[in-house]
Amino acid sequence: MINKATPILHVRAVEPGLKFWNERFGFKTTIQVPEGDHIGFAAIENGSIELMYQTYEGMKKDASNPLAKTADQGPSFIFMEVRDINAVIEALQGAEIVEGLHETFYGAKEVVAKEPGGHFVIFSQLPKQPQQ
Repeated sequence: MINKATPILHVRAVEPGLKFWNERFGFKTTIQVPEGDHIGFAAIENGSIELMYQTYEGMKKDASNPLAKTADQGPSFIFMEVRDINAVIEALQGAEIVEGLHETFYGAKEVVAKEPGGHFVIFSQLPKQPQQ
């Protein structure tokens, strides 16, 4: 029924988010739509992971869109499962860390960062499952 889910992160400016993901984590920009003298919409991907960015300005231009009024009502929280939390921590050097490396009640090692658009990203190295 559902083939894919892709978060759309609404931001004031798309370019800082692209730089964050492309330079730190090897994402590639696959779609880029101009909006005046800046980027209004972009999609990025790394393997099967895809994120989209759209400006608040672009979202609000279509007043008939019922979602236009809610685009800037709060940050998103993105949970990303990772293989190596230490590699992620290294890639996050200089980024805004909201919660440093910690272990959760479910045994995951996690770090929480804020990407440039103000959204929270939870990077989680889940505990290894025993072989059956």
